[in-house]
Amino acid sequence: MTRTFQSKAGGLYWCVIGISSMLLFFCFWKHCLWLTVLLAITVIFEIEMLVHTRYIVTPDEMLKIESGRFVPNIVIPIEIISRISRSRSRRIFKPALSSDCLEIEFGKERRKIHISPKNAEDFVLYLTKRNSKIRTDILKKTDR
Repeated sequence: MTRTFQSKAGGLYWCVIGISSMLLFFCFWKHCLWLTVLLAITVIFEIEMLVHTRYIVTPDEMLKIESGRFVPNIVIPIEIISRISRSRSRRIFKPALSSDCLEIEFGKERRKIHISPKNAEDFVLYLTKRNSKIRTDILKKTDR
């Protein structure tokens, strides 16, 4: 069964979209063609990420991270996820649209990726039911 978790967008992401949109309007008003085109592309990219960022757990036990049509999807087998923890990250272009996010550690190389599902506890619980070896401090003892 496929389960989809939407991404939450934090205040910083909304500020970036707001500032980009105001600059777009200003450049359009002042007839700055190249800046208007550049900012229009930027705003389209930001809105695309806002609408299409989601985390999908597929029936074949894969975690598929989608960040819009312009960014390649990331697919992680759930069996290689070793740890999920809370993190605060201020990077803007990542598959987490909020600075309050989860850090997923996976693979032998211990690679890390940040994501921000709307309901983090449900997301972690869903993954730990599929792979009991995932270490996490997010869930209460009664949830496991």
